[in-house]
Amino acid sequence: AVVSTQSTGIRDMKEEGLIVYYRDWIGIVQAYSPVYHSQLDISIWCDYYGTGTMHRCTGIEPWAFWVHHRKKYAFPAHLVQPPLPSLSFINESWPVPHGGIELQKIHYPNDWWKVSKPKGC
Repeated sequence: AVVSTQSTGIRDMKEEGLIVYYRDWIGIVQAYSPVYHSQLDISIWCDYYGTGTMHRCTGIEPWAFWVHHRKKYAFPAHLVQPPLPSLSFINESWPVPHGGIELQKIHYPNDWWKVSKPKGC
């Protein structure tokens, strides 16, 4: 089901004029908008084990390095239970996790409050 949904999503993004790549090692879909000069990275998450914890479910890396990924790349499933709030990106409304910055606190426990800007900004 994940592969079918991912393939449909990639096809739909290409039909909208986005340049789309699937990075099979890390399991991320990257979509570039030549019109808006922007990039969207999409990773697909699942609660495979029914434990209430979401894990990345595509790509080779999450499966090859499962111990590292289960500790670092996981979060509570309740943060993504429908209905989700939304934000606007490229003139579209996109679902986002509940709890605002709570997901950042989980993935970046030592510096979630710091503002990090790319070089040149």
